[in-house]
Amino acid sequence: MSAGYSSRFRRFRSRLMEKYGAAALAGEAMLMYLFLYTPVIVLIALSFNDSRYAIVWQGFTTKWYSALMSGEAIARVDPNLAWTSLKNSVYIAVVTVGVSTTFGTMLALALDRYDFPGKQLFTGVVYMPLIIPSIVMGISLLLFFNITGMSQGLGTAIIGHIAFDISYVAIIVLARLQNFDRTLEEAARDLGASELETFRYVTFPLIKPGVIAGALLGFAMSFDDFVVTFFIIGNENTLPIFFFGMVRQGISPGVNVIATLILLGTFLFVGLAQAIQGPTW
Repeated sequence: MSAGYSSRFRRFRSRLMEKYGAAALAGEAMLMYLFLYTPVIVLIALSFNDSRYAIVWQGFTTKWYSALMSGEAIARVDPNLAWTSLKNSVYIAVVTVGVSTTFGTMLALALDRYDFPGKQLFTGVVYMPLIIPSIVMGISLLLFFNITGMSQGLGTAIIGHIAFDISYVAIIVLARLQNFDRTLEEAARDLGASELETFRYVTFPLIKPGVIAGALLGFAMSFDDFVVTFFIIGNENTLPIFFFGMVRQGISPGVNVIATLILLGTFLFVGLAQAIQGPTW
């Protein structure tokens, strides 16, 4: 009796999944995207709010954008400090991405193609920045810079960001290399290409999507980092640290305006990366 009931239930469930499965998955995806992006949409909308109190809607206006662009103070937001913080964040992220992408790609190639004593232990070390808490890494870097006598500033922030960004780039490129067809490199060498020519014309074009993805993730991780940066940047400011200081005083329209401009810049950056990557992205 129970076996027959169980069999009928499974058939009934299977028919339901065949009939409504796609709609259920679409609904679930829609709910997930609403959960993720509704706060972003609300933030953008409130940046056009005609009230100095960010959560009270009093009409549409663009005066906060005009005030920021003209260099005026917006509800406790110092535009000069905001732009300085933004420039610091971009500078740190760009330098970090350049170094991390280069060495992270080299590291991924070494881990994929060579066997050496202690390789498993070294691979575990590569994964550590992804696993250990950010506060532990921040304190560790702070102690290291104090022991070595390095003065804290943008330089130490760049070193700290490179320390964890290399791992992100290496792991993404390493995943791309798992499906790499080595026979293409062998064919290039058989046709007379040197090691450098093989890498330039065969290897790199094939792993380029992974390299670009690693660079984009590295830029985002560096630009958005707060915990590690807070410990090692000294008296300098980055945009996350600036936001933290402003939110402690209350959310103002200026904070929403700057956050919206950052989102716009991020979308433009990702769109540019996709355009450069082309149809293989």
